[in-house]
Amino acid sequence: MPFLFNETETIVFSLALIRITSFFFTWPLFSQAVLPTPVKVLFSVAVTACVFPVIDRSGVAKETLELTLMWLSVKEAFIGLFLGFLSRLLFFAVEFGGSMISTAMGLSSATVFDPASGSTSTIIERFYIVLLTLLILSLNVHHAFISALVESFSAVPIAPAGIDLAAISNQKGGGEMVQMVTIAGLKMSAPVMVVIFFLNVAMGIVGRAVPQINVLVTSLPVNIVAGLLVMIVTLPALILGLDRDLAQFADLLFKYLRAI
Repeated sequence: MPFLFNETETIVFSLALIRITSFFFTWPLFSQAVLPTPVKVLFSVAVTACVFPVIDRSGVAKETLELTLMWLSVKEAFIGLFLGFLSRLLFFAVEFGGSMISTAMGLSSATVFDPASGSTSTIIERFYIVLLTLLILSLNVHHAFISALVESFSAVPIAPAGIDLAAISNQKGGGEMVQMVTIAGLKMSAPVMVVIFFLNVAMGIVGRAVPQINVLVTSLPVNIVAGLLVMIVTLPALILGLDRDLAQFADLLFKYLRAI
């Protein structure tokens, strides 16, 4: 459908821009503080211009839009932020797994400041976040997120109708995504935690057998070396698992949108 630049379509374009901009400002790959805000806004405008011709705007009356413009703006911002939050769930998984590994290895206090996000995180967390980002870009999963954003205009069209929060909360897709993220974080950290658990048990036995050994001082470098070795050995399996989880997450996201 061509863009006729009349008043109604200008309002619809602005509402679509609010949804897309809200999404990109919370999308992990695009919400980094090092990326200038004008670049984010210009990219959002470009994506909106590309998406606008396929947005169903039939039946949208100018009078209705003018009367509910404030509410529609809030609704579009909420939808964009909600989709951005869903796209962050996988990053929550690797942050959760990386935090558990750091604690098990005794590196929970070894934090670094991340200028991109403006927060501190452990070095293990940063490693897994960078790894996940590279996988998303190399496997073109970011295309799936943008496709989900486009499909959201069919699932929740731009119209004066409100958002059925009860229908959204009752969908199983959201719970399945949270469950998948939690399991992914546990599976990622389980090998290191199991190995370090048995190492700590062994060091405790050695400490009881040879009291002269300072177990606390000795166990720290042993746990770090063992944890790094396990991370290296399990890295190929982790990459395959994240590849599978990314595909499954994209399918669940589309399933969730279609069910709303």
